[in-house]
Amino acid sequence: MKKNLLIILLVGLGFSALLFQLPKGNVAGKTQTTPAGGANRDAGSEKTEKVAEKEKEEHAAPLTPAQLKEISGLKSAFAAAKTDASQVKALENLMRAFMNASHYDSAAVYAANYADQHPSLTNVLRAGQLYFEAQTYALNAQKGGKMGEKARLYFTKALAIDPNNLLVKSNMAMTYVDTPTPMKGITLLREVIEQEPTFVPALFNLGILSIKSNQFGKGQERFTQILKLEPNNHKAALNLGFCLAQLDKKEEAQKILKRVLELSKDAEEQKAAKELLAEMQEH
Repeated sequence: MKKNLLIILLVGLGFSALLFQLPKGNVAGKTQTTPAGGANRDAGSEKTEKVAEKEKEEHAAPLTPAQLKEISGLKSAFAAAKTDASQVKALENLMRAFMNASHYDSAAVYAANYADQHPSLTNVLRAGQLYFEAQTYALNAQKGGKMGEKARLYFTKALAIDPNNLLVKSNMAMTYVDTPTPMKGITLLREVIEQEPTFVPALFNLGILSIKSNQFGKGQERFTQILKLEPNNHKAALNLGFCLAQLDKKEEAQKILKRVLELSKDAEEQKAAKELLAEMQEH
């Protein structure tokens, strides 16, 4: 199966929901240890540039001249921002540009540097989630492991501030999947389900783990449960269709996948449904 299709299937939560719909108030937070602006931020920016530059070598595609120009301007705007609000706005614009270019790790580096200087829950969550996305889209296991380790670092900081954040626990669990201690992730997900049996991100991740371990029947159960809770969760429907196909329930799978084609407005979801249907016809 193509890597881009696998990624679509594996990513259940739209990360923009966490990255760009976080509370805007108290950006710096009471735990801020360095002042906004000035020499401290400039020194941090220089460090960020060096780390981001080092990781450029590991991307699938280099930035185009147009992307380089856009990002250069956004970096300058971020460096020139003086107030908390203007810094956050400039940072969000820069992160979006990196993500649009599929440079999730570079976006994470900038978010993490800002979180280190302004360690509020909002900023720490943003850094953790971006490293989590960078892990998902990593080109190789070594880089994925490194990104997952950094994601856990910031997720742990977030949980120290907000111990009952089920979404953070659910995402942090998935950073353990390809480590020597995958049971830590499964244990985290079980804790979430015990606390909230209908928490969709945890159910989704358990479904993904079922697919990874070729337990397609269990995956079918998880994704069916999600669709009862959220009938329009098209990524859950895609995974349900995939599980049904693996269980040789092709008629049911086709019905589910055709419904995604009919109802989803997301181009990537529609593309995934078409590819899954095409694969079923080939076998």
